[in-house]
Amino acid sequence: MLEDNNRKIKYCVYCGSDVAEDKIYCPKCGKLVIKLAPSKKILKTTKFQKQEITRKCPGCGSVISSTILNQCPICNTELEKLSEIKKAVIQKKPGLIFTSKKLEPEQKFLIKKDTWNLKEGINVFGTCIYVLVIVFFLLFTIISFQLGAITYEINIQIILLSQIPEILFGIYPIWYIYKRRHSFNKLGIYWDSKKILFALLIGILGIFVLILINYLSDSLINFFSAVGLDFFDVKSSIEEQNQVLRNADILWIILLTLSWSIRTISTEIVFRGVLHNTLKQKFSNEFYVILIVALAYSLTMLLFSFSMGISFFLINFLTFTVLGFLYSINGNIFNTLIANISYNIIVIILLFL
Repeated sequence: MLEDNNRKIKYCVYCGSDVAEDKIYCPKCGKLVIKLAPSKKILKTTKFQKQEITRKCPGCGSVISSTILNQCPICNTELEKLSEIKKAVIQKKPGLIFTSKKLEPEQKFLIKKDTWNLKEGINVFGTCIYVLVIVFFLLFTIISFQLGAITYEINIQIILLSQIPEILFGIYPIWYIYKRRHSFNKLGIYWDSKKILFALLIGILGIFVLILINYLSDSLINFFSAVGLDFFDVKSSIEEQNQVLRNADILWIILLTLSWSIRTISTEIVFRGVLHNTLKQKFSNEFYVILIVALAYSLTMLLFSFSMGISFFLINFLTFTVLGFLYSINGNIFNTLIANISYNIIVIILLFL
């Protein structure tokens, strides 16, 4: 029986009957059995030749081997599109980005739809500051040219025009998010009804804190004036501006209130939505982030209002630090928007009481 199992069997190509290995003719049909040479099994396989595909940025020349980046993380220039076929054959290993300094992993530059990476956020923030500076100096030049002098009397029109740089510099982050179809959560904008309600409660608390800071700032300015440290005569400048607002028509006041509100939104988007959210990816302690953002804002405002002196810097720093803490409660930009805009409206109302 064992011998039968070990016996090699083949089949007749005519009738399909079993034919023993040592037989020449089929035992059933009697036809000659063709002895075929042993066939070699040829496996026809197609092996993907995995390769590394690099792309060179047309903007800055950086060499990028990442398959998940659609734009250059160095200069934000759009990269050449990779087809799905190319992506399939690319060697699966962590991509690297070669700058003029060193090779860095692609994850460091990966642009997400709902959070900033450090490089992306700093680039967007820097562009906003660039817009602020350009618009400010253009506006300053135009006003000086029209009035024929560098020094001019403050009026309601000048006050309104001075809001334009801060209104415009917040447009770029919104355009950036919209163009790339990213989530506006990236800017700390959450439209959920529960979060809006919570932001309203936080904003009301923030209003009282900002009013307290306003009284403290008035005391600080009076103190500097009393001890002879008000070198830029800030107290007189504020009183002059307040008197201009009291004498203005109601239509101008409405326009000023609207412009202040838009300026507040723009400022919060740039410093809170972009810079604060970007630095959160770098620092584990958000307290450092709050202080850095407050310092950046205070220095920026001091640059364009240098004549207001150190008291103006300290007030801005304290105010923006408080707003930073309000924002850090849940990362919703409506916390600070509600507090700041409401505070501005209250200040204007108090001027006429």
